[in-house]
Amino acid sequence: MKKQLRTNPVLKAVAVILLLVLAAGGFWASLFTLYKWDDIWTGAGYYDSNNYYANLYNRLGQVQELARLTQEKAWDGGLSYLDQQRLENLKEMLAPEKTNFRFQLLDNATGELVYGNLKGWPMGESVYRVHTDAMGFTRNGGERREDYMSWDGEQEYYLLHLVLPDGSTKVCTPEETQLAAQYGWFFDGGYSWEYDSSRDSRVVSVEFAVEYGVTNPTTVEDEFTQGAQEYLEYAQYLPAIALLALVLDAAAVLLFVFLCLGAGRRREREGVVLNGFDRIPLDALAILEFFALALLLNAGDSMAWAFNTMSLTPDLAAGLSVISLGIAGCVEAFLLTLVVRIKAGTVGSNTLVWMLCKVIYKGCRRISASWPLTGRMVGWFLLYLLGTFLTALTVFLIPVYQGVVLWLLCRWTIQWKRVRTGTEQITGGNPEYKIDTEKMYRDLKIHAEQLNNLGSAISTAVDERMKSERFKAELITNVSHDLKTPLTSIINYVDLLKKEEISDPKAAEYIEVLDRKSQRLKKLTEDLVEASKASTGSLSVNRERLGVVQLVQQALGEFEEKFARSCLTPVLTAPAEEAYVEADGRHLWRIIDNLLSNCNKYALEGTRIYLDVIKWEGQVTLSVKNISRQQLNIPAEQLMERFVRGEESRSTEGSGLGLSIARSLAELQGGTFRLDVDGDLFKAAVSFPESEAPTQIEA
Repeated sequence: MKKQLRTNPVLKAVAVILLLVLAAGGFWASLFTLYKWDDIWTGAGYYDSNNYYANLYNRLGQVQELARLTQEKAWDGGLSYLDQQRLENLKEMLAPEKTNFRFQLLDNATGELVYGNLKGWPMGESVYRVHTDAMGFTRNGGERREDYMSWDGEQEYYLLHLVLPDGSTKVCTPEETQLAAQYGWFFDGGYSWEYDSSRDSRVVSVEFAVEYGVTNPTTVEDEFTQGAQEYLEYAQYLPAIALLALVLDAAAVLLFVFLCLGAGRRREREGVVLNGFDRIPLDALAILEFFALALLLNAGDSMAWAFNTMSLTPDLAAGLSVISLGIAGCVEAFLLTLVVRIKAGTVGSNTLVWMLCKVIYKGCRRISASWPLTGRMVGWFLLYLLGTFLTALTVFLIPVYQGVVLWLLCRWTIQWKRVRTGTEQITGGNPEYKIDTEKMYRDLKIHAEQLNNLGSAISTAVDERMKSERFKAELITNVSHDLKTPLTSIINYVDLLKKEEISDPKAAEYIEVLDRKSQRLKKLTEDLVEASKASTGSLSVNRERLGVVQLVQQALGEFEEKFARSCLTPVLTAPAEEAYVEADGRHLWRIIDNLLSNCNKYALEGTRIYLDVIKWEGQVTLSVKNISRQQLNIPAEQLMERFVRGEESRSTEGSGLGLSIARSLAELQGGTFRLDVDGDLFKAAVSFPESEAPTQIEA
């Protein structure tokens, strides 16, 4: 339900409009409250009403005009009729009975009172906010002169042009030029004369200090009294305006939080969705927002100045409202798109500066990629030297630059360690391991990707090999099971024939051949099934503590007659104490049986078979050595493959599965199986971890 509310487009549009109105209204209400709140408590706020300073400066202008006329009267001993009437009118307008404006005009040099409308200053009346200002007047009794250099005959004179009252000019003589110094003119040492009014004896200056203010409280009806009344009319609403400002601001904050939660979310779509406005580069948008706000604030400042100098009109109110909504809209749009960009993680990447840096970086990478690795290293080294030289010009940049270089080198080292770790994993038997190539340097990234591809290729090859092995094992198992049924029938019928009285010796010989071949086929089928199960690890293993020497001796006892028929002599070398291992008795017996059977089939007649049981470094090893009857022309590793025999004629009855089964059974029990071939010498060794001897308990 919450997600539906946040993603409702109509609700979001209404919230945007309401936020604009509330933000603009709350801003003006808060600004007005903060501006006027102190005044309402001090009781002097009406002196800060819109028209207060305008009226104050108007009265100050009257004081300045009065001071000017008074000083001209003092200089000239009198005034013209109109100026005299103007002076009387000013005195009447500034009289205490006519205005609440109070002032006194003082000679700034002597501090003497020249004129004022406040008796007993400053104790006679209470004046609010006494201001101090200065007024200066200057009178020049001489003629205006223009200076330049001219020639007169053969001599060079520095002359002055005297401008007469009727506008005509007169060239001063050299004697008159000398008198110019009395009137403030002086030669600057070059080609012209300069004028300094402070050196002119005819210039008279006077400066007044004026102190002024407004009575508190007002005593007469004037513009200040009217302004105070207007202020008190709206000041009573200030607490309500403050409460309204608080409500508007709180509502605006809540609406903004609501819009932030739903920013970038769309119905029926997961994740953050960027619209066209959110895709504008952030720095470009910030510049546009800055200029828009500058224009709006400039227009608002002009309207605020008009509001301070005149009454609030409907047009002025409408203009201020539009500007306020525009400012609120700009700020709201920028903040909401900033929230969306933060959610999407595009604050830094979606900027013109980032795009420019990215283009430059890609260009540099393309250029660098076209160079050989040695050339790139030389180029980077030259750039490092250039950077070292440039940073050496400013001492404080040296540690910054060297720190950046060190950081880049450490980053390269970390990435190289990641590549080396991945290589160890892949070559160590974990081809599915993937090296993380994110944000790697280009050369290391290419190398890591090649290793990842190599691991994938190895993994694929291993999967294919395992699939092939599994298919062959299943095929062998299925075929073996299919052969068992007819083979069992053949064996049974051969047994029945053997029990019959057959007079024909040829028939009896044929039955014997059938019996021998069917038994061999049965053995081959059993070997196939067992080899298949052993290679796939599907045989069960019941570990127990076994004595290897005892098993070997029992096996030699069973093969004694066979070895005698083959003229083979077994020679056993075993330790005095029994060698124990943890293994499955049935599987270990099969390994020993296969090794001895292999010797019986392929060993050279009249030779010895050496069997050694050795305990060494926690391992018990049984090694069997014999001389091969046929020439061994294949590698030892190939002899352990299935269906491979040591003689190519394949004239013996072996199946080629004995050694393969022995190796599979040894590995299945945690042991190892190894073959060595040296000329005609054949050596097989099977090893298991040694098991500790049982503790003897005395009776």
